[in-house]
Amino acid sequence: MTVTHGRTGKRVRLSSAHKLFAQERETVDEAYAGDVIGLVGHSEFGIGDTLTEDATIAFREIPRFPPECFAFLHNPNPGKFKQFRQGLEQLLQEGVMQVFELRDAHQKVPLLAAVGPLQFEVVQYRLESEYGATSQLENATWERFKWLSPGADVKALKLPTGCRVAYDAAGQPGVLFPSAWTERYFGEQNAGVGLLDLPAEAS
Repeated sequence: MTVTHGRTGKRVRLSSAHKLFAQERETVDEAYAGDVIGLVGHSEFGIGDTLTEDATIAFREIPRFPPECFAFLHNPNPGKFKQFRQGLEQLLQEGVMQVFELRDAHQKVPLLAAVGPLQFEVVQYRLESEYGATSQLENATWERFKWLSPGADVKALKLPTGCRVAYDAAGQPGVLFPSAWTERYFGEQNAGVGLLDLPAEAS
């Protein structure tokens, strides 16, 4: 069977399909609605991807919301770095929360962003229970993040005290603000620079 991979637009030939049920696994040539099928040898597939025979089919993205809580997630056990990194990457791929990278950061510590603090607890619990990796949470002082409008010159920005430029997982830049006042002041100091609640392609 040849299908279109929705995210990349590539045509993919499916082979080595397996039907999964509990611990059982068998090769199948035919499947029906409700069957759980495993496709072997397709590392390019990601969570949320769509495979379809009709390339015109498109699903709306799950609604996204601007983050309001921020925290650094530390790995206190260097011996578990592989499990920590693997688990965090998997959870981020699932869309449990967002992650940002600070510009000019001295250390690469993930800055997690969520709508509510409960999401941080979910990540920590799943890291330990599913991947055997403990973690430490360090709350950050920022209260909001705004994406920059396309074409904004990051190097030319005038940043108020406490503000930082950061990049999302797709490499799109934005600004972290410690308060609503600093966001307003940023707007006054950077006339013509637009701020978005969501990245350009999702707004």
